[in-house]
Amino acid sequence: MTLPEPLTKEWFLLNAVCMWLKEFPDHEWTPRYLELKHELSNPTQIQKRGRPAKRQRKKEATSSTSSKSKDSRTN
Repeated sequence: MTLPEPLTKEWFLLNAVCMWLKEFPDHEWTPRYLELKHELSNPTQIQKRGRPAKRQRKKEATSSTSSKSKDSRTN
């Protein structure tokens, strides 16, 4: 059971549901609130998609031409 971080919307909702269940344990809506408590305390995991996108490399690197010009100046 993973609890949401304090002071988030999910945490406040879970806290309200828990307090409602504590105050009204024999109410007709108790089964619905128990389901809601279970959903809030065990959120569905969002699966990340494959690898992150990266920019395509250029065929000629710009650093190789600049390094050649520096070598010609020093000689």
